[in-house]
Amino acid sequence: MSKKSFKSQASSSRAVSGAFGQPEVMSSMGNFGITPTFGAVPTSSLSYVYEPPDLSNISDPSVVVAIKNLQKKDSTTKSKALEELQVYVLSLAVESGGVEEAILEPWIKLYPRASIDSSRRVRQLAHLVQGQIAVSCGKRIAKYMPQIVSSWLAGLYDNDRSVTRSARESLRQVFASEEKMKSLWRVYQSSIVDYAGDAVEKETVNTLSDERATSPDDASAKYARVVGAAISMVATVIGKCQYETANLDQEKSKLKIDGFLGQEKVWKLASDPDSHLRLVVYRLATTIFTKSRGSLDLGLISTHMLGSCLTNSQAGSAFKYATAIAVLTIKSPDVWTKYYSGSGKKSATRRLCQFLKRGSQDGPPEYWAQIKTLIYHLPLSVLLPEAEGELMKTSESDSLPGVSLLEAFREGITSQKEPTANQSSAWSTYLDVCEHVDSFSSSQISRDHFARGQIAPMICQYISPSTDRLDWTISGPDQLSLCVRALRLVLNISPDIFGEECRHISAEVIKDFQTSLPEKSMDYNKSQDSISAEIARWYNLQAAILNNGPEIIQSTIATTLASEVKMCTHTLRERNGKPYSAAAILLHATELLPELVRTRGETQRTIINFAREDIPKLLLSPSAPRLIATLSRINDITDVRSIYEVAISELRTVPESAAKSNTLKSFVSSPFLAESAMIEVLVLLVKESLQMAKDGDETHWDLVMAAVGNEAAPSELTDELLSDMVNGLLIDDERSACLEGLGLTVKRNGQALKAFTMSKNGASLFSKLLFLTESPDGSVSEKAHNLTLAIEAILADGKGSAHATESIIKIINQGIVTAEENSLSVDALVEQAQRLLHQAIQSDLPPLVSKLLPNPTQWTTALKPFATQLPNPSMSIMAKLGGAIHLIDPKTSDVVDVQFISRDSDGCSPALRMAWYVIRLLKITDVFDYTTTEQRIVLFQHLTIFTQLATHDISVPGSILLWEKLDPDIENEILRLIADMQALHMNWIRDRESLSKEIINTTQKQLLEESRGTSASSYYSACAYSLIGSELVELHGDFAQEDLEQLDIIWTSPDIFTIAANLASASESTLLLKFCSKLLDDLTGHEFHDKTDEGLRHLVYLNCIVDTHEHLLSKIPSQRLIFFVKHLISQAHENVPGIQVQTEMIKILEVVVTPIKEIYGVFWEELVDLVQRAWSSLDKIGDDEIPLLHASLRLFQRLKRLKQQESNDDLQDAWSENQTSLDKGLLNLLVSLQGTSDESHDPRKIVNALLARQLKAITLDSTSKALDLYPALASESVALQQSAYEILHQSIPRTQEDVSLDRALKKDFVARLPEELLSLILAAPGLDTLAVASFERNMPATLQSYLLSWKLVYDHWTNSSSLVKADYANCLKDATYVQILLDFATNLLINRRSKPVNASLFEIDSYNPNTHESPESETHALLIHIYYLTLKFLPNLSKAWWRDTTSRQTVISVEAWTEKYISPQIIASELSTISEWAPSQSTSDQPLTIKVSPSAREITASIPIDEQHMQIAIRLPASYPLARVTVDSVHRVAVDEKKWHGWLMTTQGVINFSATGDEGALIDGLLAWRRNVTATLKGQTECAICYSVVGADRQLPSKRCATCRNMFHGSCLFRWFKSSNSSSCPLCRNAFHYS
Repeated sequence: MSKKSFKSQASSSRAVSGAFGQPEVMSSMGNFGITPTFGAVPTSSLSYVYEPPDLSNISDPSVVVAIKNLQKKDSTTKSKALEELQVYVLSLAVESGGVEEAILEPWIKLYPRASIDSSRRVRQLAHLVQGQIAVSCGKRIAKYMPQIVSSWLAGLYDNDRSVTRSARESLRQVFASEEKMKSLWRVYQSSIVDYAGDAVEKETVNTLSDERATSPDDASAKYARVVGAAISMVATVIGKCQYETANLDQEKSKLKIDGFLGQEKVWKLASDPDSHLRLVVYRLATTIFTKSRGSLDLGLISTHMLGSCLTNSQAGSAFKYATAIAVLTIKSPDVWTKYYSGSGKKSATRRLCQFLKRGSQDGPPEYWAQIKTLIYHLPLSVLLPEAEGELMKTSESDSLPGVSLLEAFREGITSQKEPTANQSSAWSTYLDVCEHVDSFSSSQISRDHFARGQIAPMICQYISPSTDRLDWTISGPDQLSLCVRALRLVLNISPDIFGEECRHISAEVIKDFQTSLPEKSMDYNKSQDSISAEIARWYNLQAAILNNGPEIIQSTIATTLASEVKMCTHTLRERNGKPYSAAAILLHATELLPELVRTRGETQRTIINFAREDIPKLLLSPSAPRLIATLSRINDITDVRSIYEVAISELRTVPESAAKSNTLKSFVSSPFLAESAMIEVLVLLVKESLQMAKDGDETHWDLVMAAVGNEAAPSELTDELLSDMVNGLLIDDERSACLEGLGLTVKRNGQALKAFTMSKNGASLFSKLLFLTESPDGSVSEKAHNLTLAIEAILADGKGSAHATESIIKIINQGIVTAEENSLSVDALVEQAQRLLHQAIQSDLPPLVSKLLPNPTQWTTALKPFATQLPNPSMSIMAKLGGAIHLIDPKTSDVVDVQFISRDSDGCSPALRMAWYVIRLLKITDVFDYTTTEQRIVLFQHLTIFTQLATHDISVPGSILLWEKLDPDIENEILRLIADMQALHMNWIRDRESLSKEIINTTQKQLLEESRGTSASSYYSACAYSLIGSELVELHGDFAQEDLEQLDIIWTSPDIFTIAANLASASESTLLLKFCSKLLDDLTGHEFHDKTDEGLRHLVYLNCIVDTHEHLLSKIPSQRLIFFVKHLISQAHENVPGIQVQTEMIKILEVVVTPIKEIYGVFWEELVDLVQRAWSSLDKIGDDEIPLLHASLRLFQRLKRLKQQESNDDLQDAWSENQTSLDKGLLNLLVSLQGTSDESHDPRKIVNALLARQLKAITLDSTSKALDLYPALASESVALQQSAYEILHQSIPRTQEDVSLDRALKKDFVARLPEELLSLILAAPGLDTLAVASFERNMPATLQSYLLSWKLVYDHWTNSSSLVKADYANCLKDATYVQILLDFATNLLINRRSKPVNASLFEIDSYNPNTHESPESETHALLIHIYYLTLKFLPNLSKAWWRDTTSRQTVISVEAWTEKYISPQIIASELSTISEWAPSQSTSDQPLTIKVSPSAREITASIPIDEQHMQIAIRLPASYPLARVTVDSVHRVAVDEKKWHGWLMTTQGVINFSATGDEGALIDGLLAWRRNVTATLKGQTECAICYSVVGADRQLPSKRCATCRNMFHGSCLFRWFKSSNSSSCPLCRNAFHYS
């Protein structure tokens, strides 16, 4: 609890409490000036001063606290209190009685005040809690309703929506229906009116809010909110309650309402500054006048609603106010006269004019409608006061009625604050008022003056805007219709004034174009455009008023038209067409008033003569476009074609200019272009302009677009122009310009482009645009995309939609059956197909899908060239049919040279594009659901075959050439495609709803039929059949049994692939065992020399069976298997013809040896010999030899596994005897395979990995063999590199002990690193090469070779002596090996990356191959480890490299990275070595004490001398070993400063420049320091005076007696001489002479 003294705060509740029997509190508050009468019980339930409620009877203490908190002043405290009350009320069950009575009483007192609190949250919660309390109490709340109902209903009129919503929700909880709510209003109307009366009459800003805790703004807002809600409730009561059948209570309510309405304070609020209060008063006024309530004080209402409000600002309430006074005027017009108390300057008319001058004051357009209603019902004495007197003296026409009112009206309309959206409504109302005012005029003269002065200026200002008539300016969209109405109103008032105004406007127009600025004037164009716009408005107005107008209008306009045409032709002739605004007269006259031009002879003759004689001469003038357009509109009154011919003939003789171009554009746009005699000339000019536009001159597009956009142009011209643009899309220099031209065509004449697109010539437009959407040029791509969307939008209208769909389908079909450089990408084709499917309706999907998917002919055509390609022989180790690949007869395979097949820009063939498209479409859409049975069979069959082709091609790139180039991106895409196909394939087979048994059987039969024969295509079909069969057997059991039973019939059939496919996919059965046994019997006695082909075929069949069902051999008698094995071995030893036969033999032997593993015999040794013979026969290992090598390695692996099981002594003996030769054979294979890459060659990769696993068990027993393995580190195979590394990694450390021994015993022996190994680290891989290399599968071979070679270099340090290590370091120092490595490492790990590699994620001090999540992580781990070893074993060379680096940025970044990740590891290793070495160094004769402090990176060494210690500290820097070690003095004893400093420098030099440079440098430094100390102290005797070796001055005895030869400290000797008063020796007493 705080120790601050308690300070009493001012509180209204305590003040009130003091008035009720608590004198001590009252006396303590005397300073506030509160009188005893202040504590009287308040009459209002809303005042902030009230008697605190009694809380003593409440049973729940938490409720007491909450209610007390509700009485606090802080809004947050109140909110939390209400939330706690809400939780409490909700926790009570209605059955338990709900809220107790003791809580209700204080709540009834506090709720009204909380409901009007300044805080929105408090008000909101108060209403919610009230509703929940009412629900909880049930009927018990009824007796309290008169006290709270008004506050509750007042919440409905809160100016905050969230509070209003809370009040409405709380009321609905109790009064759920509308009837109940109406009853609530009716029953408690008396209480509501009382509440409202008190709020208005008794409450003020100061009574509702405590000025000590509430700001003035909040207090005013609270008052306005309370009073406004009170008045709104009274208005609602008046509106909702009926009094026709009034009872006694209702009569009382009526009296109370009348009393409320009679309060002057209510009507004073009509002019309150708060707009919310004004609005509720106006709503009340509207309600009461609508209800026609009697007994109202109209004088009071008139005084405040009219006298006060008309002169005050009505911002935010103008519309409601206008509505209220309009209703008031309708019901009681006397409020303007009889009950209106003002006069003179305060007269009603003046006040009304002041109100109108303010306009709508941001009100809605409906405001002016209310003003119209108001004016229409004004008393005539107010609208047209008889005694306007002074009002009308200010007017020019003081005899005109209502002028002041209309002027005020116009001022309000044209004020700057009037919204533009209100203009139309305002001017329309003005005209209505004018018509209303005119109805009261009696003389025609006054009416003429009225029309001329109050309406006509509006028309003149519209036609010719002037600053002198700004108050007549009309804005908004309805200017023309308003002026038409105004002109008609003038005509109705006075026909003479109508004619006068038309002639006046015509004269003004003529004057304007006659006196327009000359061409050389700066504002020439601005002037001409302004006059042209004026003329356009004038003729539009004439055209509009002529429509269904009386004869007087036609005659008047005909007269003015004749005059205007005559004067404009004269002006054009005289000024050579310079004022092109005059030409606008001819253009608009012929366009908008054609009937008058045709029927009025004089006007017609003037125009025709001018067209024939003058227009050809004015074609280069600024008026030319309008004159040419005029010609196209008078073709029905004269021969326009002859005028055209004359004009074009004269135009051809004129030199090129901008004026000529504009004129030509006008001619090309003419509707008589096709009929013109000069059409050939114009067409030629248009074509030339198109070519210049494509060459980059954008100014010529206008002429081209004029031709394209002219519907009268010859269709051949339009097609030719558009075709030329479409053809230019694929020409680099013209592409951008043609895209721009087509874009302009879409804007100018989309229908022409639509027709062109649907024609034969435009068929390629879509495909070319779609191709350009994939352009690498972003601007071209964006333009093409936008243009495609625009054309599709045009085609979507009418029949074009179907044509657009057909065009897209043709593009898709063309895109999947052909592949060209400009072919659309597969993604684009899929996107278009997906869009078509999305747009199609359900019933159109099946036929659409049939068009979008390839048909059987397309599939066959696309796949045939690749299905004839002979598969790579090495694929036999991966293919489902295994060695069946050797049975393909090239003579029966019609091989197509696929190198000449067309391909797209990515090198993809049509077959690949087709499969890619189908797979993508099936994956992302439900198109498969709308395919027919036949289509599903086609898809299933051909996709399965394509999967086989793609698998062969990705496994051995270039073997099938489905794609031309294989970069990492393409390879990843192909792998994903194959994975998607396989997943789709499996899903179809698993889901019998997708593919029924009938579909699968039909597909299998077709594949089996296509597998007949010995061609390559038969082989691929057989593989596809076998794949389906195997999956069906695995998923659904014996699915291929029927086909297997037919093999007896076709045993000798030439359809070898059919048999192989059935055997490979068959399920295990007695029949299959029978075939297996029969094949074994046939092969046991078969002579392969005589029947090689038959033997090979049977071996393949047998391998097809045992590849899947190896355990079948265990069911065959062992003796038969032994005979079979012996026979095959004997045949193999006789040099079986053909490597394929030998391969198949070894494959079956590898499987057969397992069932006979426990049978002894000489055949085991023969099997081992067979393996070695197979290896030795492989002089070179190409794709043909891969299967034999793979089979022999598998046999070797199987024999090795059986040997390890120790199940057969004969095998053990044979293996032991041949162990050395087998190991040698494996090493020879490693050497043979090292020159060929297996990066993308899966069969070779499998063989290399298998060889690598066998090589791991080999142990090298000589250095010479190790030298043979170093070239394997440079192999293109990652697996072989790792194998060679593993062998050398194990053997190198074992040889270092012998090297160290030789180095110690032989003086002339110098240890050197193998030259073969040094050649591998001579140069690092190029960073540019690595940037494009793929890290998807493995670390690039060149990079792995370089890094593993360095790892082997540092393996030479293991078990080596310091001398050998120094030799190795010197060996690397002789060249730039280390510098190259460190440059490479820092570039790859630090410099070339946006963020250096986080080395803490890897094990820095060790490296385990193939233990990281990705090849890139593997690279980082190995490179970081090598960097660590470099700094550890070659610190001096590393330090020199870092010191000599020229880039300051590299120095800083390398030091920071090393300090963060590498140095802590090296320092820990160094200190750990010292800690292990230190105990062995402290001996009795040469004591050396060493303390290691890892946290301080410090080594402290000390040697005791007498009772003191000579001590130094070796400190390792944070970036060790890049930064140098420092050696500092801790305690110097027995030597002088110079010698001591020399020892420290020597020690530091030994450490920093050690020959070995590894962790032995610190030991060497410590030993050097100890040697210096020992040498100095050797032979030292004690001082004969102090009997100590070290004196008080920390020096050794340095003064020798020449006689007795004893040593003394200089200081001791000085004290002796001083104390003895002699210079004799302390021992011999002879005179002491220094020697």
